[in-house]
Formats: sequence, C-alpha cells, structure tokens
Amino acid sequence: MASYIAKNMMGYYDMELTPKEQGAYDYAMQNSNENGPCCCKCWRWYVYGGLGKYLIRKYGFTGEQVVDVWNLSDGCGGDSEHGGH
Repeated sequence: MASYIAKNMMGYYDMELTPKEQGAYDYAMQNSNENGPCCCKCWRWYVYGGLGKYLIRKYGFTGEQVVDVWNLSDGCGGDSEHGGH
C-alpha cells in the first residue's frame, strides 16, 4: 500500500459510525482471523481499521465484506515478529 493511501486510511480510524455501521464494524472485529484489522495495534491496525470504516461508510460494506478484506490483506507476522505483544 502506498504511504499516502495508508496515511489517508489512518485518518478514518477515529471516524464515528452510525449504530448500523458500528454493528458492521463490530462484526468484523469479532470475526476476522486476527480479531481485528491486525494481530496487534501497530500501524496496520489503524490503517486497516480506518479502511474498514471507510468501506462501510462510503460503499455500504457489510461486516462480512470487511472481514474478507482484512483476512485477504493479512500482512502481519504475529507474535514472532512483534516479540509477543
């Protein structure tokens, strides 16, 4: 992902969602392979969390669709890469 896109998506992380939109986001958080946009709260967490909110708001993505995006874009190495945090 280009850095300017990542920076833009990170800005959407703090966006407030409507209750219906929040329900879709909460579903994605609970059902993705990593229980969120990434396995730890690194830069990817905020970028892909923002992307999820953007897709829900702008394109009406469902929680299931956000799960698919997050699972397909998995790029985190997990505990071994992050020293267990």
